[in-house]
Amino acid sequence: MTKITYTESGIIFSGHADNPIVCHAISAISQMAANYVADNNWGTVLSADGYLEIRDIDEKYYGNDLFKAMSKAIEDIEEEYPGNVKIEYR
Repeated sequence: MTKITYTESGIIFSGHADNPIVCHAISAISQMAANYVADNNWGTVLSADGYLEIRDIDEKYYGNDLFKAMSKAIEDIEEEYPGNVKIEYR
């Protein structure tokens, strides 16, 4: 299962979904957002196998269209493939 945790200043993606389609989709979406954040110095990106963290996102960007689109895509995947994605807020 892939767990996505939204924090006050970032997003953590951890684990691997059993369904490869889900894993690839979440990977593509999260990497796109992480690369944009890193390229534009909006925050810090940490990655390892099965782990991606976008943190210290500047608050003026955290609620913008990039993150809204990313969140919507992840919610759609969670709905379409139940049991593969868990979304948490802390």
